[in-house]
Amino acid sequence: MTSLLPASITDHLPDSDHVFAYDTVKLVKISDRRLGMIYCGVQSIIFFYMVVIVFIINKAYQDTEKSTGWVLTKVMQPQVSHLGISWDAYDRITNPGESGAVFIPTRILITRGQTQEDEFCESPSHPCKAPTDCNIGNPKLQKLECRNGFCLRRLWCPAENAEWPTTETHYLELDDVDLWFKSYVHFHKFGVDVTTADEKESVKYPGRGANTYNLNDLIRMTNYAPEEFVENGAMMILNCLFDCNLDTEACELKVETANVDTHTGFNHVVENIYYENGVRKRDVYRMYGIRIATFATGFGGKTSFSQIVLQLSSAIALLGTAELITDFYLLHCVPEQRHYRDSKFSTAEADAK
Repeated sequence: MTSLLPASITDHLPDSDHVFAYDTVKLVKISDRRLGMIYCGVQSIIFFYMVVIVFIINKAYQDTEKSTGWVLTKVMQPQVSHLGISWDAYDRITNPGESGAVFIPTRILITRGQTQEDEFCESPSHPCKAPTDCNIGNPKLQKLECRNGFCLRRLWCPAENAEWPTTETHYLELDDVDLWFKSYVHFHKFGVDVTTADEKESVKYPGRGANTYNLNDLIRMTNYAPEEFVENGAMMILNCLFDCNLDTEACELKVETANVDTHTGFNHVVENIYYENGVRKRDVYRMYGIRIATFATGFGGKTSFSQIVLQLSSAIALLGTAELITDFYLLHCVPEQRHYRDSKFSTAEADAK
C-alpha cells in the first residue's frame, strides 16, 4: 500500500519498533570486588534488620491488640496516726468519686460538735483588719464586725481551722500501707481473658508475679518523696500493664504510676450528723490524702500467617534495593563506568523481512 504522505514527513515519523520496544533484564557478571562488597554488605544489613529487629525484637510476625480493662484495689493494714489512734478501713478508705479509684488519707482534720445555734462565728476563709473589710452588703450572711482578725459569718460553728484548738489534726503513717490490685483485661480480637482477680494470695513487690505494692514504693515510682504528699495529698494515676504472648499463654504484669497534682492536692469531707439534747450537731472529717485512679492495659500478640507473609514480602522488596544501590555506584562512581554501562545496556533490533 502506497503512503499518501510526502517522503520528507515519513522519514521523521518514529519507528513502531522503538515506540513499542520491550525492556528485559540482561545478566552481566562483573568481576569487581568493590561492587561485590557493596552488594553483599547491603544485603547483610537488610538481613540483619529483618531477622533481628523485625522478627526478634519487634516480633512483627505477630498480630497484636491493645485493650483496656479494670482494676479493683484492696487496701491492706490499718493506719495509725501520730497521736497513736488506729484508723480502720471503714473510717479512712472512702470512695473518692469513681469505682476505678482508691483514697488513702495522709492528714485528717476533725472539727467536732459543730452547730448552727450560734448564728455567726469567726470565719477562717474571710480574714480582716477592720470592720469595713467585712462589708459584703448582706448583713444576714456576714456581719460588719471583725473579731480576732476574721469576719463574723453565718456558718457551722466552731469553724474548721487547723491552727485552732477546736480542730484536731491527725497525721497518718504510710509505711505499712499495702495495695493489692486485682486486674482484668479482655482481648476482643483473640477472644481471650487475662485476669489476676482469681488469685488467692498476696504477692508483694518486688517478688516475681507481684500483685501487692507498698504505697511508698508507688509514690517513689512518680519520682516524688512520700513526705511531699502529706500536707495536701496528691492525685496519682496507676496503670497495670499486661504484656502477653498468647502463643505460649504467658503474661508479664507490671505497674506504672504517674503524679497528676501535688500542689493543689486532693481532699474530701465526711460528715457525721447527730442530735444531742435536741440540738442538731455534726462532726466534720476533712481528709487530705492520695487519690489513685487505676486502669488496666493489655498488649497481646499471637503468631499470624498473614503477618509472616507480609514481612517476607517486605524483605524481598528490600533485598532489591541492594541491586539498585550497587547499580548506582557502578554507573556513576567507578572510573570504569562507561565500559560497565556499555556491558550492561544493549539494543537488539528484529531482522527486517
